[in-house]
Amino acid sequence: MNQDALPPGSLDAAIREMEAALGKDNVLTEAEGMADHGDPFAPPGEWYSPGAVLLPGSVEEVQALLRIANRHKTPIWTSSQGRNKGYGGGAPRVSGSFVVSLRRMNRVLEVDEENCMALVEPGVRFFDLYEHLRSTGSKLWMSVPDLGGGSVIGNALEHGVGYTPIGDHFGQHCGMEVVLANGDVLRTGMGGMSNPHNWLIYPHSAGPTPDGLFTQSNYGIVTKMGVSLFHAPEVYAPGWFMLDNEEHFGSFLEVLRPLMIDGTIPNQPMIINAVCAASAFGERKEWYTGEDSIPEEVLDKIAATPGFGRWVMRFALYGDAPVVAHNRAKIEKAFTAIPGGSVVFEEFDGRNLPEFDNPHHRVQAGIPSMALDQMTRWYGGEEGGHIGFSCAMPIAGKDGCAIRDLTRKVLNERGLDYSAAIIVGKRSMIHVALVVFDTKNERQTREAYAATKAMLEPAAKLGYGEYRSHLDFMDEVAALYDFNDNAQRRFAETIKDVLDPNGILSPGKQGIWPKAWREG
Repeated sequence: MNQDALPPGSLDAAIREMEAALGKDNVLTEAEGMADHGDPFAPPGEWYSPGAVLLPGSVEEVQALLRIANRHKTPIWTSSQGRNKGYGGGAPRVSGSFVVSLRRMNRVLEVDEENCMALVEPGVRFFDLYEHLRSTGSKLWMSVPDLGGGSVIGNALEHGVGYTPIGDHFGQHCGMEVVLANGDVLRTGMGGMSNPHNWLIYPHSAGPTPDGLFTQSNYGIVTKMGVSLFHAPEVYAPGWFMLDNEEHFGSFLEVLRPLMIDGTIPNQPMIINAVCAASAFGERKEWYTGEDSIPEEVLDKIAATPGFGRWVMRFALYGDAPVVAHNRAKIEKAFTAIPGGSVVFEEFDGRNLPEFDNPHHRVQAGIPSMALDQMTRWYGGEEGGHIGFSCAMPIAGKDGCAIRDLTRKVLNERGLDYSAAIIVGKRSMIHVALVVFDTKNERQTREAYAATKAMLEPAAKLGYGEYRSHLDFMDEVAALYDFNDNAQRRFAETIKDVLDPNGILSPGKQGIWPKAWREG
C-alpha cells in the first residue's frame, strides 16, 4: 500500500449529505470535537486522524451513511467506542477517512435471566452493562477486561478478553446483527429466521456460520450482539502466585498448563513481571530515574516488595465451596513445589460481595474499573502512553522464556523497560509486552514505535504471530502470515472485494485493502 492519507477537501460533498442524514450535531468536523476519536498516544506530527466523525444513532442511520459513502466512494473507519488505546484508539488507518463512532447506539436491549444472556448495541460500555444489571436487580455476573471504559461488542470483535470463566468474549457471544457495506442487514445464526426463538441461545444456523468473518475485519458494521453472563458463584476465591526468581519461570509455565487444560483454574489468569506489577501502583520515578532501562538491582528491589516477585500471577476460583476447596488444595500443592514459588488466596461470598478496593479483585469478579490505567503512567504520569505487542503461543516454558528474552533485549537496547502482561487461556497464552513511554518525550515515543516494529519479524521467526496489532503496523503483521504466498490475506481480499466492491469500509484494517487501493 502506498496511500496513507486522502487529499484535503476530497470529502466535502459527502459531509454535506451526512449532515442531512444524521443531523449537523452528529457530524463532527472541528479538531476539538474530533480529538477524542484519534490515537491518544500518537507521536508528534502527522498521524492517523479522521477527516470527520459520524455519530449514527440507529441501524437506519448506519444504512443511510453507507449509501452516501458508496455514492461518493468515501472511506469510513468504524469504531464502537474507540477506546482500544494501545492499538491506535479510534483513529483510521487512512488519514482523512470518516470515523463512524457507534457511541450513540448504547442500549442494552434485553437481558435473559434464565439463560444468562444479554443483547447489546455496540456503544454499550462494560460500565453501562454492569450498571444496567445492577439497576434492574439482576444477580448475574458479567466478564470485563482490565479497563471497563470500552465497548462490550468492540472488545469481543478484536478478540479481547476478560478474566472470569467466560473471559473469551467472542467465544462466548451468540448471535450478531451486521450492516453490510451495501446497507443490507444480516443476522447470523438463528437470527436468520423471521421469528427466532433461539437467537441468543444457539450460535449456528443451517449452513455456514459467518460470525468470525466480522472479527478484526472490514466486512460490515456490527450493530447488535448477544453476550454471555453467568450465575453468581457460591464462593469467589481470587488467588495470587508469586515467583521470586527468573530461573524457574519456564518451570512455572509447565506446571500451569495442565491446571488450565483440565479446568482446575477456570478463568483467564494474567501473569505480570516486576515492572508491570510496580506500574499498577506507582510511577517509575519512585524506583529509578535513570534514562537507561531499569537495572537488575532495582528489579530485585521491586521483586522483594511484599506481594510482588519477579513474576506474579493473578487468577481466581469460582463455584460451590467443596469444588473451590478441592481445586485450591490442588493448586497450592502444585505451585509451592516450584522453587521460589508461593501462593495466597482470599475467599468471598459470591452472592454478597464487599466493595473491593483492589482493582484486580474487581476485574476477576466482572466489575468494571479504570484503576489499572495507572500502568500507562509508568513513564510520563498523566501523559504516559503504551503500545501492545501481543503474541500468541503455547503455555510452555521454552516459549515463555523465548519471547521474554526477545522482547526484553529489544526494549532494553532502546533504553525502554520490559513490562509484560501475559493473558493465559485454556491451551494458549498471549504475551503482551506493554511498550510504555512518555508521550511528551518525542525521542522516547518514536523509539517505542520503532522497538515494537523491530520485534515483529524476530517473533515470527520463532513462530509467534501477533493476535492484533496497532494501526501503524497492521500491514507488516499481515505480511508475516505468509504461508502459501499469504493465502490468508488473499482469501480476506477476495471476500472484501465481493462484500465491499467500492472499498469504503475501513480500508487497511488488519492489512486488508480493497482492490482499487491494492492496485494503487
